[in-house]
Amino acid sequence: MNKSISGLWLFSIVIVFMMLMIAYVAISINYSNAYKLKTALVTKIEQYDGWNNTAKDEVDSIVQASGYRQTGFCRQPEDGSMYVGVLDGHTTKNPNTRQSYCVSREVKHGEGGGEDKYYYTLTVFLGFNLPVLGDIYTFSISGETGAIYYPKDNTFN
Repeated sequence: MNKSISGLWLFSIVIVFMMLMIAYVAISINYSNAYKLKTALVTKIEQYDGWNNTAKDEVDSIVQASGYRQTGFCRQPEDGSMYVGVLDGHTTKNPNTRQSYCVSREVKHGEGGGEDKYYYTLTVFLGFNLPVLGDIYTFSISGETGAIYYPKDNTFN
């Protein structure tokens, strides 16, 4: 009887270790995919010189092709910069609804009469959910474009 109990403890420890390793690998893969998606979307915003209809259509097609389904709440930037959230291709500026990704624009005015610089921050979400427990926690992954001097955006106006 003593050997069977010690075998059960060893079996339990192995099962717990395996579950932790599988969870770590799953979260790492999902984070990597979300990070790659964020990088591709930031590149599209830079390619089209801002957040315009063409950039939005390209970003939406990339999001659809990747199978990205996670949603989260966009935080309104504290510095007063403008933002939009997108859910299933529909743009909204309501911070109380869940959105697929968020885009915000920050303007840094040129010093001494220099040109204004526009920076766009894109946020995608990575969720940690279990089949029985549901959505446990949602992480946000943000990336910023380089400086864009003459943006061709029509969403923030």
